Amino acid sequence: MLNLKRSLSSRILFYFFIVGTTLIVGVFYTFEEAGKEAFKQMEKEKAEVIVNTILPTIAMNLYLGMISNVNKVIKEVTKNNENILGITIVNDGKVVSSYLKKDIGKSEYFIMTRTIKRPNSNESIGRMHVIYSYAHFKRLVNKYSKLLWIFLFGIAVLLILFSIYLEQLLSPLKQIVLQLSNYTPKKTLSFEFSDREDEIGRISRTLEKMQQKIKSYALKQENMNKILEEKVQQKTQELKKRLYMDSLTGLPNRFRLQEDLESLQDATLIIINIDDFKELNDLFGHKTGDKILASFAQNITNLISTNYPKFYRFSGDEFAMLFNRKMTKSDIEQFLGLLANKIENMTFFHGDKELSLHVTMGACIGKEGALEKADIALKKAKQYKKSYEIYQESDKSVERQYQKNIEWIKRLKKSIDLERVVPFFQAIINAKTKKPKGYECLMRIKGDEGQIHTPYEFLEIAKKSRYYPKLTQIMIVKSCQYFQHSNCSFSINLSILDIMNKEIVQTLKESIDKYQVANQLILEIVESEGIENYSLVHDFVAEMKNIGCQIAIDDFGTGYSNFEHILKLPIDYIKIDGSLVKNVSTDENSELIISTIVNLAKKKKIATVAEFVSSAEIYEKVKELGVDYVQGYYFAQPQEHVEVECNQ
Repeated sequence: MLNLKRSLSSRILFYFFIVGTTLIVGVFYTFEEAGKEAFKQMEKEKAEVIVNTILPTIAMNLYLGMISNVNKVIKEVTKNNENILGITIVNDGKVVSSYLKKDIGKSEYFIMTRTIKRPNSNESIGRMHVIYSYAHFKRLVNKYSKLLWIFLFGIAVLLILFSIYLEQLLSPLKQIVLQLSNYTPKKTLSFEFSDREDEIGRISRTLEKMQQKIKSYALKQENMNKILEEKVQQKTQELKKRLYMDSLTGLPNRFRLQEDLESLQDATLIIINIDDFKELNDLFGHKTGDKILASFAQNITNLISTNYPKFYRFSGDEFAMLFNRKMTKSDIEQFLGLLANKIENMTFFHGDKELSLHVTMGACIGKEGALEKADIALKKAKQYKKSYEIYQESDKSVERQYQKNIEWIKRLKKSIDLERVVPFFQAIINAKTKKPKGYECLMRIKGDEGQIHTPYEFLEIAKKSRYYPKLTQIMIVKSCQYFQHSNCSFSINLSILDIMNKEIVQTLKESIDKYQVANQLILEIVESEGIENYSLVHDFVAEMKNIGCQIAIDDFGTGYSNFEHILKLPIDYIKIDGSLVKNVSTDENSELIISTIVNLAKKKKIATVAEFVSSAEIYEKVKELGVDYVQGYYFAQPQEHVEVECNQ
């Protein structure tokens, strides 16, 4: 037998069984009345099932305008279900169908309304009102209502007694809860029921033990939070250091320089560039280059004994110094001279080799636009091979040129995107027959208003940008496409950079193959840039000749000219540079050089072309010297559209 005095759970279960049994018996006889609301809900759910069943049929017939079918459906449903007293269908505020039972006025009912939606859509096309009777529910309620009063008093008494007992039984738990409500790990609680042998006692003793564990855990958590806070602060500092410090040299970087510059009322800025550092990297490797940069940074830092100037790693092989005041020109010149001398005397080591560095510096006096102006001064110093330059107001023209360059870079991208890069064609004339042999393809860019820009305006800027290869590729494709159905020869200019670019060479090969123009195409290699890698150029020329193309040396006779080109490369044409041709009728030296080139070319069975033939005098002179072909404004200007039939 259960020991009810020692087991709280046994006592609760025992008395709950007694009370529960009594309640079950009472609920069995009074179920309908006690569940009145439940029965109502059941009736509503039954009504919803009926409504949801007929609603799709009603919606389809109403949507199709089949009102007679609607009438038929609601009439059958109303007759077949005693609980449905009537159904009304409303469309656009008008009753389109309705059926009501005659005895509706004697019944208790509720009305259920549903929106009728168009099939496969949420669009409303009407409303349905269903009148549903409570008659069935009423009969059940009336049947058992008399039993309610018989058992209600007994149930109430039993519940009251059970509540009193539970109140006494659970009183210790309430006291424990009251004590725990204000508990913190720093407090120690003592429970007066811990000496009891029932569940209350065991709960009390367990809670006392848990206090010690909670205190221990809280202490560990507190220590962990402190550690995490320290770690977060440490990581924050590290990230801040990475953001504003250069990892190689430990110097503040460009971001820090910009912030420091903004914080000053006035300033003087110096940008220091290590000359030819790329060659040093190429020669000794980047690892050695990094060591030298770090050593250079340390040496300069050792020269600075005050807060200013501050020293920064700007980018790559560039550094910067920032003064917190506007220095005089004489002071900054003296400082730059001393600094240059100090750097010249520094010695760096790579193994047993001693290395020295040379720098170029650009300075700006004043805070406004300091970074841009110091950079302009640096570029000016490099241009004139000086150790340093200080920005002056006269340098604004350089600044304007930089702005112009930036605008041209944007214009180049826009021109590529909008397909405004087009070839113009200038005729190459047979000097004897005066008939066109073919055309040279010349790059042009169309402006926003249709104006034409020549390479003179943008070529040098393009070569320094990433758009240059794309421009060359566009010229190759469009030129080959233009002459694909022509018997004229046509020439395309290629620089040494173009020949070295694998993508450009691949585009050239693909275009030749696609448009079948190998036997028409002449590739003009721009000789004025200097051909240094003869092996690369020779391989390219040999490959193009094997395909069927002809080769010309362009701008021959300029500063880089070397007659060895003619001997080493299997060329077909020499294009004599315009700087010689334009003076040939008045300058004996130009005449002599052209005559020498023509004579050598004839011995090598190479055809010659004179460029820049702008007058009859020049034409007659080069013809007299034996030039095979002429090209220039005397015969034709570059045009966007030309005849593609040539009669030589």
